[in-house]
Amino acid sequence: MTSAAIPAIFPALVAARWAYTNLAAEAKADPAVATASPNPLNDPAYCQAWVEADARRKGVDFTYGGYMEPRDHLWRGHYHDPDKMRHTAVDYNVPAGTEVVAPAGGRVLRVVRDTSYGGWGGCVFVQLDNPYRGAGYYLMGHLAHARLPEPGDVLQRGSRVGFIGKPRENGVWFPHLHLQCFDQAIFDRYVPVLDDMDGYGPNDELENSHMPDPTDLGSGRHR
Repeated sequence: MTSAAIPAIFPALVAARWAYTNLAAEAKADPAVATASPNPLNDPAYCQAWVEADARRKGVDFTYGGYMEPRDHLWRGHYHDPDKMRHTAVDYNVPAGTEVVAPAGGRVLRVVRDTSYGGWGGCVFVQLDNPYRGAGYYLMGHLAHARLPEPGDVLQRGSRVGFIGKPRENGVWFPHLHLQCFDQAIFDRYVPVLDDMDGYGPNDELENSHMPDPTDLGSGRHR
């Protein structure tokens, strides 16, 4: 992983080694999970151990990736519509309890504490001070429910947003951060109930153009 892409949103992990991973491809290539039924990756404890093993194989501490991955096989048997399984965000695969800070300045619009299976868990929606690749907004999902900011709070780059949640409060996922950007068209579609936005979409390039790759935002390369 190049230094330019190292996440700047985890202050406790500044010395960590990172690598990109494609979990969808890894799941298809791993005979232990590729055809197993039921899908063991839908168990968050199993999935966490599997993701950590993937990092060890790559010789790093943590992995990230997932933007525009087709994940219909990865999460087969989950609640998702298999025709809408294009992942529209970057996932940072870090342990529960890891502190998360804002990648850029902005204002908190909405804070969610979702307890549903497959949901957001703790999630913070932010309007950026300066648009990023045409997107004026971002969200951070699968956080713990405690110590989140409040709507209306002004965030500076490096302001604490929250902490990675455990499965019981993060939507019953393995611990990770979901970072997603979106533009005004997506915002207008879902306001006033931003909670209804999903982290997955159709395999549609026009749709996906409204949700640009947030990797450079997460690395702190946007002010």
